[in-house]
Amino acid sequence: MVSRQGPTPAGTGATDLDVRPPVVPEARPVALPGPAQPQPGRARRVARAVAPRAASAALTWAAGLAAAVPVIAATVKAVRAGWVPGADQAIIATRAYDVFTSHSPLVGQYTLAGNVTGQVTHSLGPLLFWLLALPAHFSGPIAMTVTMGAVNTLAIVGSVALARRRGGLVLMFASAVAIALMCQSLAAETFHDVWNPSAGLFPFLLLIFVSWSLACGDYRLLPLAALLASFVVQAHLMYLPPTVGLALVALGGLALTLRQRRRADAGGGPRRRSLLAWAGAALVVLMLCWSAPVVDELRGNPGNMTLVVRSATSRRATLGASVGWHAVVRAVGVRPWWLYVPSERWSRKYDVRGRPSSSETGSAVALLALLAVTLVVAIVRRRRDVAAGALIGFVLCGALAAVAASTPTPRLLSATLGYTMWWGSHLGMWVWLMLAWSAWLALAWLARALAARVAWRPLRRAAGPPREAFASGRAGAANGAGEPGFGNAPLESGRPPGGEAPLTAAEPGAAGAAATPRGAGAAWRRRSRPAASLVGTIAACLAAVAGTAGVGAAVASTERPDEHQPLYRPTARLAAKLVRVIPPGSSVEMLGTLGIATMPIKPSLRYYLVRHGVRPLAPGSFLRLGDWYELRNRPYQYIVEVREGVHSPAAGLRLLDRVHITDGFGRQTVSLWYGPHIATAAGRPARRRAPHSRAAKP
Repeated sequence: MVSRQGPTPAGTGATDLDVRPPVVPEARPVALPGPAQPQPGRARRVARAVAPRAASAALTWAAGLAAAVPVIAATVKAVRAGWVPGADQAIIATRAYDVFTSHSPLVGQYTLAGNVTGQVTHSLGPLLFWLLALPAHFSGPIAMTVTMGAVNTLAIVGSVALARRRGGLVLMFASAVAIALMCQSLAAETFHDVWNPSAGLFPFLLLIFVSWSLACGDYRLLPLAALLASFVVQAHLMYLPPTVGLALVALGGLALTLRQRRRADAGGGPRRRSLLAWAGAALVVLMLCWSAPVVDELRGNPGNMTLVVRSATSRRATLGASVGWHAVVRAVGVRPWWLYVPSERWSRKYDVRGRPSSSETGSAVALLALLAVTLVVAIVRRRRDVAAGALIGFVLCGALAAVAASTPTPRLLSATLGYTMWWGSHLGMWVWLMLAWSAWLALAWLARALAARVAWRPLRRAAGPPREAFASGRAGAANGAGEPGFGNAPLESGRPPGGEAPLTAAEPGAAGAAATPRGAGAAWRRRSRPAASLVGTIAACLAAVAGTAGVGAAVASTERPDEHQPLYRPTARLAAKLVRVIPPGSSVEMLGTLGIATMPIKPSLRYYLVRHGVRPLAPGSFLRLGDWYELRNRPYQYIVEVREGVHSPAAGLRLLDRVHITDGFGRQTVSLWYGPHIATAAGRPARRRAPHSRAAKP
């Protein structure tokens, strides 16, 4: 066989014309067909495509979790302390357990709004009970507080992620730090509490960011917005006015954004099918969330929704507009609620009743004026995101003022300001965050304009070779790369500010420079800039995450113990002994004095009995627990009574256990008594009442 070879290395003896015998290929085993193996090149391409997204998601999660350090720390402390539900928490836990029973709740927690009309009124829906149903029914008390801690943590992470979606890394880290700082203004117990005013705080925070994104045209968030709005409104009525305002801004902004997109470019806007699909999903979510309240409204006479409307529209004396304005000043003006640790958990009911100082009022007016200027400039500059954010700030201010001003004057109802003003921290944080971000955008625009002017000045003067002009223009454009407001818009538009056409590397000057050694060095430096910029960005992001975590840790160090923490261990001890002596399937009559310690312990023992399969009955239970737990004339086999002190409450009852509690009210003794029910002719057990003693016995 003759083959012509190319030149071979010297000394090998090979020539250009070489004659070799034919090569017989070796027999190879035939490969059976099998599953196709992925090619290394394809795997590398997939990895390169996935790695940036994974890194971006990891950075967002890291920033969100760093902001949630106060929530995580408070939840861990509660678990270590042996958290148990007490008072209203235990009532919510009992109703959450009832979700998977024949008497599932159709309405929410009992509300004091019914005191206005004299009719028993509840919150609008049972979504909070649905959220806690699984942990309350199958896992126990600690699982409920862990659930709320996890929900609040996810709400913070979602808020941080949406901040990045709207304003990039700068707004993401600014929001993370702001949220961590805001946590100092709230009691640590609210971060993991199942109580309905606390349970809606951080979902409401996420709702603010979701509404902002909807107003900017992110219609895929419609189902999430429907779920969050339903949850917070059903949790407590104090979230109803701000939620309605947020919904108006979100839907109005979404409609305007979609309309402008269709006018600008029919192919660039969202497809009609996609929009209808997400809107349909939101409608399904709303139908599911409000199915139980609608059933109650149809069954009741009148229904709970009707009672809520009557309470809201009834004529009554209220605190008035001055208290509403004080609430806005306290939330926005210097020093705002969200930037300091309050003296106590309920201090805001005193803050709004007192007159703010002139400096607080002046600073609030100045900040609101700046927010108005921001709104006008954003509308003129057609920045829908900035305009929507500023408008949300004004809507929240009006809602907070409305909630405070419409609070009835009776002492019991006006005291609710102690917790209905908690979301004023969200308002203050949002206003300050929007003003800071708007200032950043203004400075970024100014710096970009100056950088572009300086970069193209050599071209206007026609001084220097084209290569130097091109290099200076690239350097000026690179000053703000990757930052919001610092983009390369003047250069990417294809024409510099002065109207001259930009130079590119394909021009003769640039090509000639690249052919020289000096040009090669410049090209290498240009190629090394992205790597150096990437390293710098990663280092800056890691430093920002560490700084946010440090702020969160500092806030967590200021957290006080839970208000009911001294009751956790004693209550668990009483409950453990009680479920040992009461057999499942029986009914008991729950009795107890309304003392400082017994009032939160009695509902907690009721929850433990329900989990044990016992039906606790008591007169007046229908107010907060429904008719299933009302005594009426129902039979029962045991009597359980919780009393302060050491005296026996009635004949036939024996002491089961006695605990001593030391809290902010001093040292107290709580005794748990039980016994079988011995019916008399009147159908009630004979009782031998002892003198009531609230003082603790040594």
